[in-house]
Amino acid sequence: MKIGIIGGVGRMGGGLAFRLAKNHDILITSRNHEKAIQTAKNLEATAHEFHKSHMQGSIHGASNEEAIKQSETIIVTIPAESAISTMQELRTHFRQGQIVVSTVVSMKRSKGVFKHMPLSKSNPTDCVDEPAEQKSAAELIQETVRPASVVSSFHTVPAAYLTDINKVLDIDVFIASDDSQAISVASKLICEIPNLRPLRAGSLENSRLIESMVPLLLNVATLNDLKEPSIRVVPWISTAYDGCS
Repeated sequence: MKIGIIGGVGRMGGGLAFRLAKNHDILITSRNHEKAIQTAKNLEATAHEFHKSHMQGSIHGASNEEAIKQSETIIVTIPAESAISTMQELRTHFRQGQIVVSTVVSMKRSKGVFKHMPLSKSNPTDCVDEPAEQKSAAELIQETVRPASVVSSFHTVPAAYLTDINKVLDIDVFIASDDSQAISVASKLICEIPNLRPLRAGSLENSRLIESMVPLLLNVATLNDLKEPSIRVVPWISTAYDGCS
């Protein structure tokens, strides 16, 4: 598969790029094209160090337009304040059958505490408190990139975990989408990263709940002096389910 990562020069995008490059050709993007090219070279070197002889893919820099046109799956890793406007600028490049993975979370920090800030459908740059108007970032991206299908995922995987080649990941990853094929693609990608487990969380509307977990985890980390906490769902009765069977 060819995968485009919008914002691939950041920690989340870069971490996903070098881990997924084992099996896929990755195109990372940046507003600065030269930065995308240089970062891609560095990430590809990291990927070779991490995967060694098992690496079958590649990492290259590209423009947003090139990445979308050439890729079957697009991963959006840019901040919420620019994600919706960027998707609107690029909306004509998306196509039927394409999968868009949203890792976007809208939140703000005030007095040392993080708060989830749902976005306004009428003005995606505004945060709102009225429940009737609240939308998750993933829902707004879906409205923008149709006929491509959006799946919400990877929110609770700390970027620091992904970018550390020595880090052992043992994390559950929630997936929300209205498209069964998008869920299948996201699950497969998650399973390709050792010790990540995909867990289906329902329709794309439930992305509102998934996205709100990020400021919750950041508050837990800040207030309890914990480093990069994440989530592992432990059933009351032990089962053998691993999500990647």
